[in-house]
Amino acid sequence: MITFKKRYYFKNLKDNEIVLDIETTGLDSSVDKLVLLGIILVENNKSYLVQYFAENDLEEKRLLDIYEKIIPNKTIITYNGDTFDIPFLNNRLIRNNMLPVFPRSIDLLKVIKPYRYFFDFDSLRLMDIEKIIGFERNDPSRYKSISKLTEEIKTRSNPFPIMKHNENDLVATELLIDVGDYLDTKLTIKAQFGEITLKSVFINNDIANIIANSCVDLGEAYFSGENYELMVKEDSITINLQVLYGKLDKRTRGFVCLNNFGIINNTALDIDEHFLIIKENRIYNYNNILILCKKIIENHL
Repeated sequence: MITFKKRYYFKNLKDNEIVLDIETTGLDSSVDKLVLLGIILVENNKSYLVQYFAENDLEEKRLLDIYEKIIPNKTIITYNGDTFDIPFLNNRLIRNNMLPVFPRSIDLLKVIKPYRYFFDFDSLRLMDIEKIIGFERNDPSRYKSISKLTEEIKTRSNPFPIMKHNENDLVATELLIDVGDYLDTKLTIKAQFGEITLKSVFINNDIANIIANSCVDLGEAYFSGENYELMVKEDSITINLQVLYGKLDKRTRGFVCLNNFGIINNTALDIDEHFLIIKENRIYNYNNILILCKKIIENHL
């Protein structure tokens, strides 16, 4: 077994958290094997990036023993770990006559997913999401596609590219721990009474249901306007907005509402000033929605 350990100067990791990422011979945990166990953890107020590489199938159990020893009373931070890493590890534990474990976990893919309706991510793959926080991985150029690692993983003849890829996944995951807070700042606008943060938008036929939170208690109230209704309860804000669906240009379809507040459209599209874009194709225009929320709320409160 190859063990590699180095200091890692963490940005977001807490003492009771461990970043986890694994590399395997394939996706089928009933027959495929664990090849590399990678973690970032805090020891005595210092953080380390540690990797355990199994040089053959017989060493898999050593990696599983290490996994069982490090996770008690820890929260496991992963990217897609609830779907892949943790179930894979549990199945390999069972196959090696060991008991499965069910640690507390935070899967950052689940954190990111709701934001895909507001931000036009290239994809939800870690290598695309990490660009949000400006992380540039330094994988050897021919290994930037994970499929090119397949032969090295199966033969284990060249551990370096496998370990470098795993290291980059670990670092990117650690840097993304607070990505929800980072994206929430982009979905926040200042109003007269404080800040409003957009939480969700859902369109059903001709009604857009907009949910937002206020940083202060706004009491309880109900108001209606020409094309909307506003409901406030403590720090929760709900706006039901009448919208229209149509073709915005040759390539874009979406939803608009009447622009009763004279808001300047935040869009590259050439749109009639009497309409405000709410959604362009699959992406909600959060800038327009935030300004509209602010105008509606300040008009009544």
